Amino acid sequence: MRRLALLLVVLLTAGCTGSPDTRGPFPAGADLVREAATSFASVRSVHFAAGVNGVLQGFPLRQIEGDATLDDGGRATGTADVQDGDGHTKFPFDVHDDPDSPYRVGAFLGPQGGLKRLLDGVTDAKTEGRENVDDAPALRVGGKVPAAVAHSVLAQVDADLTVKVWVADDGGPRRFVRLWVQIPPAGDHLSPVMIELSLTRQRP
Repeated sequence: MRRLALLLVVLLTAGCTGSPDTRGPFPAGADLVREAATSFASVRSVHFAAGVNGVLQGFPLRQIEGDATLDDGGRATGTADVQDGDGHTKFPFDVHDDPDSPYRVGAFLGPQGGLKRLLDGVTDAKTEGRENVDDAPALRVGGKVPAAVAHSVLAQVDADLTVKVWVADDGGPRRFVRLWVQIPPAGDHLSPVMIELSLTRQRP
């Protein structure tokens, strides 16, 4: 059960594409992130795909892909690849929410969920350019997330985060479609950890 709980933690993290088109003018980054957070608060189901590059103590996830919903009490299904000693293990998962677990779907989706709180916590937001995400136009916003906010979402993190948030720019609502997070190294001889998350098939 502990391993399955860790799978849901990844719903708070990351995404990155190539160099954006930097020819502006662009909407203000803070406005884009705020609108994306408001839109994402109403999302009740989503397809997610994430990957972790680096080693984060207590967080063995390498890759995960699946679907999560708040309906029927909350459920997440999909496949995961986790570090297992010197190797790694791939397996399917089907997790139903436990009201007493901090890793239930409701802890990450919805108006009080971790992803919404992460967006609300972004500071120093600056629009960096426009690029395609999943074959649709999006605006990329760079910023920071304070350690206190990051830790409230992912307990293994105790440092400020560097983030990039992609916000849909297709003429519809400003949807939160991708996230990239960089976690500073825990020691002088370690490398930063990068997590990428893609969010598609979003439904209210």
